[in-house]
Amino acid sequence: MKERSRSKYLIQNIIIFALGNVATKIITFLLVPIYTAVLSVYEYGIIDIVMTVITVAVPVVTLNICEAVMRFALDKNAEKEKITQIGTNVYLTSCFLGFFVIPVCNLFENLSQYSILIYLYLITMAGSQLYLCNLRGREMLLQYSIGNIIHTFLVAAFNILFLVYLDMGVRGYLMAYILACTITMIYSLIIGKSYESFKIKKVDKSLFRKMTKYSIVLIPNSFMWWIMNSSDRIMVSAMIGIAANGIYSVSYKLPSIITVATSVFNQAWGYSAIKEEDSKDEVKYNNRVFLYLICISMMTGITLCTFIKPFLKVYVTVEYYEAWKYTPFLITGCVYLTLGTFTATSYSVHKDSFGFLFSGMFGALFNVILNFILIPYIQVYGAAVATCVSYVLVFLFRLIHTRKYLEYDIHNKEFMFGTVALIMSAGSMFIDNGFGQIIQIIIFIAALVFYVYIIKELLGIKMK
Repeated sequence: MKERSRSKYLIQNIIIFALGNVATKIITFLLVPIYTAVLSVYEYGIIDIVMTVITVAVPVVTLNICEAVMRFALDKNAEKEKITQIGTNVYLTSCFLGFFVIPVCNLFENLSQYSILIYLYLITMAGSQLYLCNLRGREMLLQYSIGNIIHTFLVAAFNILFLVYLDMGVRGYLMAYILACTITMIYSLIIGKSYESFKIKKVDKSLFRKMTKYSIVLIPNSFMWWIMNSSDRIMVSAMIGIAANGIYSVSYKLPSIITVATSVFNQAWGYSAIKEEDSKDEVKYNNRVFLYLICISMMTGITLCTFIKPFLKVYVTVEYYEAWKYTPFLITGCVYLTLGTFTATSYSVHKDSFGFLFSGMFGALFNVILNFILIPYIQVYGAAVATCVSYVLVFLFRLIHTRKYLEYDIHNKEFMFGTVALIMSAGSMFIDNGFGQIIQIIIFIAALVFYVYIIKELLGIKMK
């Protein structure tokens, strides 16, 4: 690809993904005050557990086929109709396999009354994910982004109806997501013409084996990411209490802004990385884009650390305010997780699902060990520290492991300065007075001045 066309392609995809991601995340972000106002800490903790169960169950019952549908459709000369058909066949089977979640939920007193709703949420989420991924695989990215916006608007509308006006609590929350996922799935089926895959046709067995071989390896990888992202919340609930988990869950919401800001970049880059494979300047171009991401993620993390405490005072009710205590660790971890996600595009390009698995296992192992060691001694702080350390370790693992494909450069002043400034800003949050806030503002201004050249370059849409 020529320099101008490759830049145009990347920027175009960033804008499209931003349309869907930023709009949806802003709405989701604005829903948190509603949740914290109408749901008790205990109810919020129950919801978080349900979401955790769904996160684990969806890739298991669907064989994670949505990932294969998306990736295989991006190949040159891909037989997209056959790929979609295989995805649909696996999904229909998963609707029956998903019944296992009902008896599992019935084993837990807090979840048993919601078991049917959890099953319905499982299969509707699986369907919406599959057919949205089908749109991505066909590079119908604008339609994909619109689908995400539709889903989030519906979640917001139904939650306001069921939680605020009808006061249905956890049950209303789940019903809102079930309806939103169902309508989103119907939209994606129609827009991508995926309904044609419901016709009875002979499945391409060779393609089926290739796709499932790729996707099945990603199931334990998804489980490993569940361990890093959610097991600490399960362990906090078990060791400390569901109310503590409700507060800890809120502390997760704010650092997710980093992944929102940078996931747009990483999603768009995934398409460019596949097209750049084997280009003459592949390593140089990858590292130039990586440098941009380092600056974006570091600056976002420092900004969050600086303003998160005053923001929380107006964002949530008093009983949730203490969530700020855990955010410095989670913000730092999310910055390095973002960089690790970028390096993992090498796995996607080369269809190396085992690379995803090994890096996920590496991080999950340390996460569980640290949770068991730290939570009994420092309570919720232990979970936050464990998550931060595991994210950093995954980044380092991928940085080294992907060298067989290309070498990512972190020996630069942007990475070094950002690391020091981020740690200082996060540490200053615990100086809980005006002096601490002044230190954070000084660090923020210094970072802004340091990264100003890259900010100007990005705003000017230059790729030198």
